[in-house]
Amino acid sequence: MAKKVTLLDISKQLGLSTAAVSKALRGLDGISPETRKAVMDTAIKLGYKDFAESAPALSTSHTSQSGRVLFVVDPRFMTEAHTMASYFFIDKTLKELGFQSSLQALSVSGEMTDEAVFRDKDVVALFLFGRISAKSVERMVGLNKPIILLDHEFPYAEIDSVMVDHYEGAFLAVRHFVQNGHIRIGYIGDNKLSPGFLARYRGFCDALDFWGLERRSEYMYDVHFADSFGDIHFDIIPSKLDYGNLPSAFFCANDPIAFVVNHALTAQGIRTPDDVSIIGFDNLESCQWQSPPISSLDYQREQVAIQAVNLMLWRMDHPDAPRNKIMVKPELVVRKSVAPPAIK
Repeated sequence: MAKKVTLLDISKQLGLSTAAVSKALRGLDGISPETRKAVMDTAIKLGYKDFAESAPALSTSHTSQSGRVLFVVDPRFMTEAHTMASYFFIDKTLKELGFQSSLQALSVSGEMTDEAVFRDKDVVALFLFGRISAKSVERMVGLNKPIILLDHEFPYAEIDSVMVDHYEGAFLAVRHFVQNGHIRIGYIGDNKLSPGFLARYRGFCDALDFWGLERRSEYMYDVHFADSFGDIHFDIIPSKLDYGNLPSAFFCANDPIAFVVNHALTAQGIRTPDDVSIIGFDNLESCQWQSPPISSLDYQREQVAIQAVNLMLWRMDHPDAPRNKIMVKPELVVRKSVAPPAIK
C-alpha cells in the first residue's frame, strides 16, 4: 500500500514550514500567489489526498470580523475524547480566521447553563455538537445567528449540518473484513442513540447485502446504552454477548464499544484478532494503546472543522438560503485488530 502523502512531505519538497503549506492549501492570507501555486502544484504532483478531497478554501472575507463562536455540548459528554478532539480542530480553524471560541454546556434539562449567552452580542455563531434535544435547538434558532450542527442532524429542520459519512464508513469496514476472508460478520451498536449510529447500522446491513453475505440475527446486537437519564453505559456489553456463538468479526458503532468488546472477549479467553476481528469508528487516539491496537474509521475531524467553519462564513452571507448538509468521507485506519478468520 502506497505511503500516504502528508503536509510534511510537501514542506520538505519545497523547503517551507508545514504551517505555510497548510495555509496555502486552505487559501488563507499571508501566502504569496507564487508560493500558493507552488504548494498546490506539488500537492497534486505528490497525490496529496487531503488536498484533493478537502473542503473549499476557507473564505477570507470575514477575517477582519471579530466575535465569539460557541461550541455547545451536553456536559455529560464534554470531556469525552471525541468531543475534545473535535473542539480542538474547530478552535484551531476559527483562530486562523481571527474568531474566538469557547465551550458552552447545556444543562441536563436541555437549557443553556449560562443565560447570558442569549444577551451576549459578541457571540456571532454556534456549533452544536452531538446529541442535543430539539427543544434546545429551537430555542437557539431564536437567536437568529448562524447555527451549524456537528456529528448530529435534525432531518426536517432548516439547520446546516456537517458530519462524516457514517453509511460509507460502515461499507469500508465490511469491505476490509471481506478482503480478509470473513463471511460471518456481526454488528454492535444502538440504533436509537443517534442518527449517526443508525446510519452506520444501515450501511453495515447494505454492505452485507452488497457482498452477498447473510444477515444473521444472532450476530446483530442492537443494545440500548442510554438509561432513563440519558447517561450512556457501554459496560453492559459483556453481559449481552453470546460467547458460545460469535461471528468471526465485529463492526462496532464506535471505539468505546470496540474497546469494551475487546476486553470482554479477552476475559473469556477469546483472542483478538486470532478468534474474532474488530473494527471501531471515530479513530480515537486511544485505539493505538489497546491490546491489540484497534482498527477504526477515522472521523476526519480536521476536514469536518474546515467544512463547518467554511459553512459558517457562507451562512453569514446567505442567511435565508436553504440548509446545507455536508458529508465528509471517513478513512479506515488499519492496525492489528483484523486478521483472516481461524479455520474451524
